[in-house]
Amino acid sequence: MGNSQKMNEHVLSKELIFLDVDTSSQEEIIQLVVNQAHTDGYISNKEAFNAAVKKREEEVSTAIGYSIAIPHGKSDSVNYPFIAFVRTANKMRWTEKNEELVQLIFLIGVPKESENNLHLRFISQLSKRLLDENFRSQLLNGANKPEILEKLNSIEI
Repeated sequence: MGNSQKMNEHVLSKELIFLDVDTSSQEEIIQLVVNQAHTDGYISNKEAFNAAVKKREEEVSTAIGYSIAIPHGKSDSVNYPFIAFVRTANKMRWTEKNEELVQLIFLIGVPKESENNLHLRFISQLSKRLLDENFRSQLLNGANKPEILEKLNSIEI
């Protein structure tokens, strides 16, 4: 097993995959992930991490096209880097200022002093994979968490 596969196993988990979430609220999606990340020990302080994600989102929307948003936060409250995946039941407007609709959300959490820039590497690799319409379709239509996790593990970080 390669180093990137080992790293993926710790960064990606089926507990942080949420399928067909019935909401049109960015806030609800972020809170859903923050609560689970806290429960699983990825973060130590929900409020601090939530604030970091919101601060980043205020700088510029993380909706990137292809029905995708990649919100992320760097915070001292992150114990272990993680990537959560949320697929909403329906497309939704990610921000009030942006007309772009999203359905696939990747929320990335990294420690403030992240020496390996995990979030930048993942965003770069994810962006390359998302150019593949078949890959996007697999994320949109995957039937269950193990299937989605397998697809996400194919992204090298």
